Amino acid sequence: MKVLVCLLCLLSLTSSQETISFNLLKQGFDFSIAHLKSAIRESMLSEDGLSLGEGVSLEALEALCDPTENAVVGRKCRKELSKLGDCSATPCKMLDWVKNEAPASLNRFLEAKTYEGIYQVIFGEGIVPVWRMLCECPGFVTASINCVKNYDGTLFEREGADRSEYDEIVNKMDWKALRSVVHGVLKSGCGEVGGANCLEEMTEHQASIGNVLDNTFSGDTGCLSLRRAEEEVMAIFMSLVHESTAENVKAYISACVKLWDTLMCDDKCAEEMQETFYSSCCIKRAVDQITSKTMKKNFTKLFKSIWNMVYEGEGAAPKGVVDQYLSMFNPATFCEDKTSVYRDFNQQCEAIEA
Repeated sequence: MKVLVCLLCLLSLTSSQETISFNLLKQGFDFSIAHLKSAIRESMLSEDGLSLGEGVSLEALEALCDPTENAVVGRKCRKELSKLGDCSATPCKMLDWVKNEAPASLNRFLEAKTYEGIYQVIFGEGIVPVWRMLCECPGFVTASINCVKNYDGTLFEREGADRSEYDEIVNKMDWKALRSVVHGVLKSGCGEVGGANCLEEMTEHQASIGNVLDNTFSGDTGCLSLRRAEEEVMAIFMSLVHESTAENVKAYISACVKLWDTLMCDDKCAEEMQETFYSSCCIKRAVDQITSKTMKKNFTKLFKSIWNMVYEGEGAAPKGVVDQYLSMFNPATFCEDKTSVYRDFNQQCEAIEA
């Protein structure tokens, strides 16, 4: 990390901060997408469709789909699934989707040339189909979590693997908080609001994020571009320079909050940002659900649980960062003193819901 900071400082002597930050940002995104596309070509697709290479397996879904398979799945997990009625077929539906529909979506992902197109495919064709299945059968989420928590199958023995690390994670995880968070996020995208399909609305929202990246990388400096917040973007690059992980997390979240304030609350661009990112009552409903007191409480518990597993020995998890992060999700309160466009839209949605 210190080497990266030194390189950034050295580069700043010969180039503008804007050039450095946005070039690094583009390189990072481009590298990640190129690496993902290469992995898909090599390990998941052939001319005939889905062709899984070494290290890629559908065994878990296939085992869950087979009601006679108890060894790998485990008896406790099979019992959980048997309680679901028609929803016990969810793994089979997922398996069918992976085999018959996912290949076409993966090819569209490989062919996508813009980040708007990439985000549209990833969310709309990769995440939404599974999300929709879970909306129809939320009990499968609980069953799946319980399967992991209480796993008594033979997978570790079959692979000759030590399960002590797995058991340690199971013992330290706050499972109640995890269930609440997953169900809360799931619920935020299900159903309709005012006749609009919320998962379709959220897909357009994600595509708009990709459009902002396209605009940024092409040099556009308008409202739908990160280039109008060049100082804040650079601050994020420079935030991870502290000695402790906790200090880095706090500095990073604070830098993100400042960037979000510039992007969403600037009076010159707030209206266009609202029309692009906060013009659906589905999004408003999702925001209300994600940022509710109950969800904040469970997000915080889950964060602490994961922190204690990953950063054991580095002290307690930093306080307040979850609330600070979630505050960015609600532009009506986040930008309360600077613009009214988000509050005004909330009132429109509340009138529809009344």
